[in-house]
Amino acid sequence: MPTTARGRSLVAVGPRQPAALHALAAALNDALGNSGRTVTYRPTALLDADDGPGPLAALVAELGEGAVDALVVTAWNPLHTAPADLDLRQAFGRARERIVLASRDGETSAAATWRIARSHPLEAWGDLRSRDGTASVAQPLIAPLLETLSEVELLAAFVDQADRGDHALVQDGWRARVGGTGFDRAWEGWLAAGLVPGSATAAEPVAPDLSRVAAAVRAVPAAAPGLEVSFASDYRVLDGRYLENAWLQEFPDPITKLTWDNAAQLSPATARKLDLEDRDEVRLAVGGRTVEAGVLVVPGHADDAVTLTLGYGQRVAGEVGKGSGFDAGALRTAAAPWFTQGLEVTRTGRKADLVATQEHFSMQGRAIALAIDAPELAGAAAELDEHRGPQPTLQAPVDYSKQDYRWGMAIDLSRCIGCGACTIACQAENNIPTVGKYQVSRSREMHWLRVDRYFEGTPEDPTSVSQPLACVHCEAAPCEYVCPVNATVHSEEGLNQMVYNRCVGTRYCSNNCPYKVRRFNFLDYHQRMTPTLEMLQNPDVTVRARGVMEKCTYCVQRIERARITDRDAGRKIGGNEVVSACQQACPAQAIAFGNLNDPASDVSRWHQDARRYDLLHELGTRPRTAYLVRLRNPNPELA
Repeated sequence: MPTTARGRSLVAVGPRQPAALHALAAALNDALGNSGRTVTYRPTALLDADDGPGPLAALVAELGEGAVDALVVTAWNPLHTAPADLDLRQAFGRARERIVLASRDGETSAAATWRIARSHPLEAWGDLRSRDGTASVAQPLIAPLLETLSEVELLAAFVDQADRGDHALVQDGWRARVGGTGFDRAWEGWLAAGLVPGSATAAEPVAPDLSRVAAAVRAVPAAAPGLEVSFASDYRVLDGRYLENAWLQEFPDPITKLTWDNAAQLSPATARKLDLEDRDEVRLAVGGRTVEAGVLVVPGHADDAVTLTLGYGQRVAGEVGKGSGFDAGALRTAAAPWFTQGLEVTRTGRKADLVATQEHFSMQGRAIALAIDAPELAGAAAELDEHRGPQPTLQAPVDYSKQDYRWGMAIDLSRCIGCGACTIACQAENNIPTVGKYQVSRSREMHWLRVDRYFEGTPEDPTSVSQPLACVHCEAAPCEYVCPVNATVHSEEGLNQMVYNRCVGTRYCSNNCPYKVRRFNFLDYHQRMTPTLEMLQNPDVTVRARGVMEKCTYCVQRIERARITDRDAGRKIGGNEVVSACQQACPAQAIAFGNLNDPASDVSRWHQDARRYDLLHELGTRPRTAYLVRLRNPNPELA
């Protein structure tokens, strides 16, 4: 590394890596002059969770000896998440009283003698600490919908304070810590600010003991022959606690695009070596334990390794999670909870029922998700001009510049990280149903906004580009020409609208849409909803019936809400005033929405950006959603 990078570099390792590797990273950062600059070290303000199996193994031993009369469990489903070799399932029943606080039924709550319904975090008072020690007081947004208890209230029952309520318990706890006559005013300030100012722990200088670091690294066992298995938290269900969330289950994984399942992920080279292909079912064996899983070949995956995501295959699950995936945790041990060598893979001869929403590997030569190196942008202007600007047409385009409002969107592919928060936000905002694994397998998923993933390069060393795509609200919309009942029409402000009461379900519009972003309600997905789930629906958005076409509306309900508010106030809607649901949820601020007729609006500036291009521009649809080319900025010194 060049000396000019001293104090400006950073060596980081993942949280699943062993302590020896973290110590080595600390030693490297110290040698590079990064300590106190790009990395700081603070003592944890929380109870230190042992990085090994010690406390849980000790509990299992006590349970086995019959030394535990009453066991209180507030953690999420430890009978499912505990390493298999600890055999917590067998020992758990040795406790005479087993009190489990849970938000839903699971294996642990099913084995309890006392099951207590847990309050949602948005229904309970509590306090939290961030990684740097900054404290925050968690406030409920609503009163509990059902008869539930928070963790604070349950634990208070064991010290004779069960009837005080979590608000008083949390407030008095902080009063005892801080004290003073000004506490009440400080408390109100904390609630308003969302955190306790000045509560972060102080940074400490760190001088790694190089001899101990070297000894720890040398003690790491050498790699065993054969394949390595890597366990990872699932992107959607984490360790399984979100298995019953249908929104997350049906959301396609950002890389694999897999829904409703987990799989054994491996590289193309490893797949060829083992003579495997997508959806082959295999038996995975390590240390005398076995599971069966479907294969998913992932470009760019490390060779001679298999990645298994956790959280699926739960023995006790509800209607949403029942039968979903396989339990990768059955192969985990306390000594090696994240990585294990010596994996054996055997074909079963069967095919796994895996469902993915995107099967293509490349863009097939079309300019869809454009990405170029930053130094090449200046020379790419002529090429980009082919994907933007007016197109020859037999009909004179409507001049929307005369209107007060011309709604549009722009998406910066350089900022997009492919997380899919926009997809879930759109689903929540617009009452979009989930359809289940079988319907997804028939390409009937209902997401109005999808995030496509494209690979560039070779399968062994690809780069990926993520592209959010919803209805682009074409000014010359192909869907409108073919609708026999005029159900899809254009507004004066340029919105491509759906009149649900007119739609008779011919699906001609979907067939004629080159972007394939229109969704059809094949079934009545909203029937038989419980009163609690009915509260989930956005009252500002129509709940569509079976047999109609639906798609992105540019959150027209938010536009109308702003129109009413500003009309009452006697002013126009600001260029950046309306924020769409996808824009609001995007953590990378990759989406701009607003009035294109306001030159000061963000969306107007993005539409004029040198990186702007239109998707499928050659078709002449004149989309209102523009894209900004993704810029790659490789560092030649690190190449």
